[in-house]
Amino acid sequence: MKKRFLIFVLMLLLAPTWAASLPAMAPKGAVFTLYLRNLAVKKAFFVDFQAELARLKLTADDLVTLFAGEELDRKAREEIARFLKFMSLDAIGQEGLLAVYPDGSFLALARPSASAAPAFFEELKKNLGNTEPYRGWNLKRFGEEGEEYRLVVGYRDGTAVVAGYPAGGTPLALGFFEGNVERGLELALGGDLVFQFDFPPLAALAEPLFAEQNVPARLKALIRTPKRLASALTIVKEGIEARSVFALEPDADPELAGLFLEDCRPWPLGDFPQADSVASYCFPLPKLARYLSALFADFGVDFELDLDAFGNRLALATLAVPGQDPALALQKPLGDMLLYLETKDDLTAETTLTTWLQMFAAASTPEGQGGFQVERYEVGPYRGKRITLGIGQPIFLFNLGDRLVLATSEEAAKALARPKLGEDPAFQKWAPRFPKDAVMLSYGNAGPALKLAGEQLAATTPMFVQNPEDLQATMEFSKRMAQFFAFLGERVGVGIGYTRIEGEKRVSYGLTEVRW
Repeated sequence: MKKRFLIFVLMLLLAPTWAASLPAMAPKGAVFTLYLRNLAVKKAFFVDFQAELARLKLTADDLVTLFAGEELDRKAREEIARFLKFMSLDAIGQEGLLAVYPDGSFLALARPSASAAPAFFEELKKNLGNTEPYRGWNLKRFGEEGEEYRLVVGYRDGTAVVAGYPAGGTPLALGFFEGNVERGLELALGGDLVFQFDFPPLAALAEPLFAEQNVPARLKALIRTPKRLASALTIVKEGIEARSVFALEPDADPELAGLFLEDCRPWPLGDFPQADSVASYCFPLPKLARYLSALFADFGVDFELDLDAFGNRLALATLAVPGQDPALALQKPLGDMLLYLETKDDLTAETTLTTWLQMFAAASTPEGQGGFQVERYEVGPYRGKRITLGIGQPIFLFNLGDRLVLATSEEAAKALARPKLGEDPAFQKWAPRFPKDAVMLSYGNAGPALKLAGEQLAATTPMFVQNPEDLQATMEFSKRMAQFFAFLGERVGVGIGYTRIEGEKRVSYGLTEVRW
């Protein structure tokens, strides 16, 4: 008897954890889903980050004071404080879900953390006022007859809900209350933060429209080819783990699906010069060109794109140049990058790329203010060309035989002669984690880029503020943010990533090192 009683008590204590998850409660058929869980537990990882925000006066309350001023009356401050507390991440401390459906309705569900739940629901009840009981929920409806969009807000057993829907019809979001729809959103991945796009519902919506407009068959097939894109972030001891899945339907458009499911090997990362980030890809550029040319032809557009001189591999190396003049940085929209393109016929590929650059210069340069100029340029053992496009910053082109290298700045061009990434001890530590069957590889250190972003933010933000009264507050805000970015630069370290082909899916994994 005592044993049965103890089991009964244990079941009562565990009952909240056995409650259905929010995705299991929501109706199927969502186009977009955002799901969060365990924030009440995982926020402990961010204690130092929260302390730094408080030290730099970047909390929500600090920013209200900074931009609204000390003269803001006490009542207004209390209202803002209540709103900020009500909308804090504690509101979804256990779970949070947002599902958007193809009929224009949405469903948002929240389960606050145990410590925040009493205050959260007290505030919610106070704001809602009188509610009506409906199928176990306490609900309040917003929107009068004749209004195009309406809302339902309510709560039940530790769960808050907001549903929005267009007037008329039977929106899926309302089926959540009615119980007349099939429940259970299927998430391709699990994690602390998951977002997912499901494309078939959108394709089904587009079919009647395409039939009316007599859309080419190729475009119809294109819309039906993507099935699902899902991504998940999980906080782990080493840092932040990222996973993603891109699922396709090859039977809809084999040619398009084949572009993403091409299973070949990228260049080894260790062969590239040391940079702040390096990514090496395998993607069939010649097939892409033929597909795009055929797609444009279906619409009666003469657009012949020939990339047969190029191969299936490309890579990108980016740099964070310290101490760079912010005004100069604004003139380089592509930043400081090295773009590598594999070639089958290097001379034809170089001619093709040079022709495109010349066409771009002719189309973008005001008359009488420059043109297209090519000069010889050398860096270390590499001989290339310095190409000036009108009055803009020059770019640099190198032909290495099996590949072309396009540098978007002179700083990037000089990086071509740096030691190889494979010689970097930090890279050697992480290199064994890369699988041999990957179609994409990436490695980088986000620290320098974060610090540089903070410096440029502090220097350039005031340029965009026209109101003199707001200038001082904006300058102070950008200064504090620059300091926080510098802090992040010290805490965020190496990141790696790779992608593999698994049947009809592209599956990716990444890990960014964070010193919690």
